[in-house]
Amino acid sequence: MKKLISLLLVTVMLFAVMAPMASAANERTPVVYIRGNGDGIYYPDGTLCVAQFEDLDFDGAGIDKDTIVETAVNILKPFVLEGMLFDEWDNYGRAIYEEIKPLFPDSDLDENGNPKKGVGVLASTMADSVAAAKSTWYYNVNSAYCFAYDWRLSPYDHVDRLHEYVLQVLATTGQDQVSMYARCMGGSLLSAYLERYGHLGHIKNVLFCDVLSNEATVISKAFSGQIEFDAKMVERYAGQLDFCGQTGDGVGFAFTEVLYEIVFKTMDFFNQINVTDKALDGVEKLYEKLYKALIPALLHATGMATQVNYWTEIAEEDMDAALNLVYGKEGSELRTKYAVLIDKIRYYREHISSDLGRFYESLDEKGIHYGFIGKYGFMNAPFTADADLLSDSLASLTHAAAGATTAPIGKTLSEDYIAARVAEGKGKYISPDKQVDLSTCIAPDRTWILKNAHHDIIDCLHPIIYAFLNGTNVTVETSGYSAFQVYDYATATMTEMTEENCADYDFITRPVEKPTTQTILASFMKFFTMILNFITKLFKGELDFSNLLG
Repeated sequence: MKKLISLLLVTVMLFAVMAPMASAANERTPVVYIRGNGDGIYYPDGTLCVAQFEDLDFDGAGIDKDTIVETAVNILKPFVLEGMLFDEWDNYGRAIYEEIKPLFPDSDLDENGNPKKGVGVLASTMADSVAAAKSTWYYNVNSAYCFAYDWRLSPYDHVDRLHEYVLQVLATTGQDQVSMYARCMGGSLLSAYLERYGHLGHIKNVLFCDVLSNEATVISKAFSGQIEFDAKMVERYAGQLDFCGQTGDGVGFAFTEVLYEIVFKTMDFFNQINVTDKALDGVEKLYEKLYKALIPALLHATGMATQVNYWTEIAEEDMDAALNLVYGKEGSELRTKYAVLIDKIRYYREHISSDLGRFYESLDEKGIHYGFIGKYGFMNAPFTADADLLSDSLASLTHAAAGATTAPIGKTLSEDYIAARVAEGKGKYISPDKQVDLSTCIAPDRTWILKNAHHDIIDCLHPIIYAFLNGTNVTVETSGYSAFQVYDYATATMTEMTEENCADYDFITRPVEKPTTQTILASFMKFFTMILNFITKLFKGELDFSNLLG
């Protein structure tokens, strides 16, 4: 009997010890997710504030097919009669503003950087309570909470409410800390929150994924009017448009077979004989005349000029040029009118982006474990300076990965550079395709890279995200996932990058860097054959222009 009682007592004791252990094993760090600007913005009562671009009501704005010609005339008249003839561009910019503004009636903020009709929230997270905002899409994570915010505003307009949200998540889950994760424009809000509240000890892990808060080159150069033209970049971008049109990711246009033949064989031939470069030189000189009217008009018409969050993505060296272009020089009427808004822009820069190195050092001092995910394989807009940076089409890898050294798009790092890194014992940070060096990153051992993935691609990365956010001091070595991954569009999965599977997409490698007699002759034959086939089909009635666009 004593033995039986002893056995029962031991069993009860074991269960008493194991139960908390099992409970602890099932507990996961709650995750607060801050997304970017992918969704439309709605007011709390459910009415639309800012639509997604693809959902814009062109008919409701009065821009239907019957008025396209009238709109074109309204814009082209001052362009030709005043700009081209007399080098006067003010009315041209005014015409652009007046024609585009009806499509974005409530997108801009007032002169103080505040919404004109009240703060909105993201369409996918209109409910603001923790219970309603709990997300189920997140990969294998039971506790992921999506913070709803109006991405037009300054990140610092949201940090106090975000802090209340974090405290509510902690109270709901009974945990002492949360992990935080941001994508795209959400990186700016997360950075502002960490700068102001990161010292309180509530944050365990932080992951910045494809964020623009370290600088978005395409936005920085566009806002500051730094436009360059390169024929090979244009050809690559046309191929990228076709690729994205086929896959349905990002900005794309699926070319029909006929149009594909015409566009790419013509561009290839012109590039070979440098005709495109010469033509674009003329376009570039013309643009130097008109961009001071064009860019401010577009930014003000769409509301982007007053949306402070976009200004957080502009490089420090481009800021003065951007402010001068969009709001005029110091002392101008617009500078005076928008003084409060500009102060909000500068406040973020003074506290974070003017010294990003110091900002991330402060996270180390606060005991916050942070990491980065970046992607590449696509190019930025072809007419912006630095269009040849490796990119996911929006976030340049150098900036998304917080300091990665990259080769120009379509090229590799030099052999001497790689040899020097290997001699320093940093060879493991060189990507198998020899295009990326992570050793120069702020956190090289906590940075993962996905090649051949557009900015929109995220699902395949969830295993890495999950491992990082729910672990303790997770690094590349302890995560179970290589720093360098490759995306496969056919299977929508990622695999470890090797020298065998890391080729660039065809639209990147297609343009020939240095034409030779052989490549020029081959290109001419393809171009000439395409023209003959096109004419033959047209005369046979096998082709009409209505079929060119599919």
